[in-house]
Amino acid sequence: MAAAKSEELDICAKTLDKMRVGVGTVIGTWIHTTYYNVIFSWFMYYFYVSFSSPLPWAHCGNDWNTPTCISQYVDVNRTGYNMTDNGTSYTVTRDINSTAAIMTAEEEFWRFQVLDVTDGLETIGSIRLPLAVCLAFTCCLIFLCVFRGIRVTGKLVYVTVTIPCILVIIFLIRGCLLPGSADGIYFYIFPNFEALSRPQVWIEGCNFALYSLGLGMGSIVTLSSHSNFRNNCFRDAVVVCIGDMLVTLLIGFAFFAIIGHVSYQRGLPVEEFESSGFNLAFIIFPQVLNYLPLPQLWSALTFLTLLTLELDTLVPPIENVVAALRDRFPHLSQRRWLVIAVLLTTNFSFGLNYITQVTGTVKIRGGIYVLTLVDWFAYFPSNVLFSTLECVVVGWCYGTARLQDDIKLMWGKAIPLAMVISIKFVCPILLVCVFCYSLYSYRPPKYGDYDYPPWATGIGWMVSLASILPFPAVFVWRKFLTSLKPHKNWRQVSCSTQMDMGQPMANMEEPS
Repeated sequence: MAAAKSEELDICAKTLDKMRVGVGTVIGTWIHTTYYNVIFSWFMYYFYVSFSSPLPWAHCGNDWNTPTCISQYVDVNRTGYNMTDNGTSYTVTRDINSTAAIMTAEEEFWRFQVLDVTDGLETIGSIRLPLAVCLAFTCCLIFLCVFRGIRVTGKLVYVTVTIPCILVIIFLIRGCLLPGSADGIYFYIFPNFEALSRPQVWIEGCNFALYSLGLGMGSIVTLSSHSNFRNNCFRDAVVVCIGDMLVTLLIGFAFFAIIGHVSYQRGLPVEEFESSGFNLAFIIFPQVLNYLPLPQLWSALTFLTLLTLELDTLVPPIENVVAALRDRFPHLSQRRWLVIAVLLTTNFSFGLNYITQVTGTVKIRGGIYVLTLVDWFAYFPSNVLFSTLECVVVGWCYGTARLQDDIKLMWGKAIPLAMVISIKFVCPILLVCVFCYSLYSYRPPKYGDYDYPPWATGIGWMVSLASILPFPAVFVWRKFLTSLKPHKNWRQVSCSTQMDMGQPMANMEEPS
């Protein structure tokens, strides 16, 4: 019975292998890890400067600040004017005749000190040394965690997930006490029906669900291999989906409470607050830390928690790539440390591209532009394509009947009919719609107000195709090689048969 089930399970794996979906997901996962390491190094840099007193992003009296900087503290060494709102004193260090956009001290620290960013992407220049050191330390730390095995890091999940939830609740409570937070929360919960009528909003929501749950890239399959054979996988899937949704909503309330206050401080409506993506984590979190008692302590704890969460995010993809290499090359199983070391060395090498300065006629620091370009193309459309193929292979090639039998064998019950219908029909159709509409509504990459040149967009598509091309290329190559090999029905014929084949009309009767 076990042998038969093992043989059936192998059908699905071989089908995916022949389609080379696994190769594409491994390449895509590796690309993701190259810039996840850089995000980890950013958290590490913030953790390091959290021990400064005062916090470097809490005021506008630093060398990197501009005349348009604003903060909640009075800066005696800078020209500006004082402003008080609801008992909170602000100093707006700005030339009143200037038309430049106002930035908070936290935003200027992120843009001009951490990233050292200015105008755009041109020619690769020098490397940001502080971030390079953090990146090297990141790779060493990940090596120690993955080298010991995923079971060790799994024991830390209870701590690294619980503590961030507690901190987010504290941020939410503190944010609700700040002026302007109600506007941010109202903007978050009040539906914009005009926006909901646009398909792009639903497409973005679907993409976020795939990204947040880590679907389609093989990490969940790798992690599931460590579960007990009798594990209730259906219960785990439901709990993970519901938990992810609730935590996302909680973080949204906390973030928009602070966004409302930042918009109030900058004198702009919430709708015009343009910071998004990477900027949110590195502007909004520091913003709220300034209003907590003992901000250095809270800052260190916050970014230490973010470091542990990012570590949990990095370990499954790294483990996924390592497992794929060991399965493909079994002789590497005895040298796991070497595989991990080589993998992280390549991650470090490519990660340097994301922390470089870019110089042209004007000195431009472009690491964030390179990272944004890769992030723009690395995830889509490859992830949606792989998710669709996995649904087709499991639902139609392998078959939901076999899947039901396998799940019954594992924990004694079958999955609901609704899930079977979703695997065979709903998910593939929705994913195909997302894929097609995303291609139809494609727009070039953009970071803030900076539009990428056409050559950069071309490089971005090359990054995207790097994980997609193995699927059609290997399929065509295998068909080509198969056509050159003798078929099993080919055989050597006898001389008489050859003579008959040489004179095909000989055996035919002449017409009377």
